[in-house]
Amino acid sequence: MSLINNLKEREQFQVWRKRHRIRLIDVSEYCGCCVSTLSQFENSQTNLSDKLLAKYIEFINQFEKGKITR
Repeated sequence: MSLINNLKEREQFQVWRKRHRIRLIDVSEYCGCCVSTLSQFENSQTNLSDKLLAKYIEFINQFEKGKITR
């Protein structure tokens, strides 16, 4: 768990997503954006708008509450 705390925020998204076997396409459909946008974000190639970042966080929260399934 301490490894995740040392990662950049965007890397934590990627680790969380992979740990839960969530595909980028699933997140992008929920957020209403391109897969490439999220991929570039997770790989430190671009930043997300505040609105898009909020949607990604909302996806995670909804998934963890069991409202979104794989």
